[in-house]
Amino acid sequence: MTFHYTDPDDDHLRVEPLRTEDGPHIALRIPCNHNDVAAVRVPVDRVEELIAGLRDTALDAAKKRP
Repeated sequence: MTFHYTDPDDDHLRVEPLRTEDGPHIALRIPCNHNDVAAVRVPVDRVEELIAGLRDTALDAAKKRP
């Protein structure tokens, strides 16, 4: 299963499963500069840490109202 997210500015994020020699990961991919893609691999045993970090960052952003 691949997860796709598009923000209001039409920027895209794709999250997909990835199997490497290091074990299972998810790949976070963001298109940039024409055909290039920026990617980050996250081991599946650290996904909850990633989600918690995103949640904390979102809460911090909500506190910083202009």
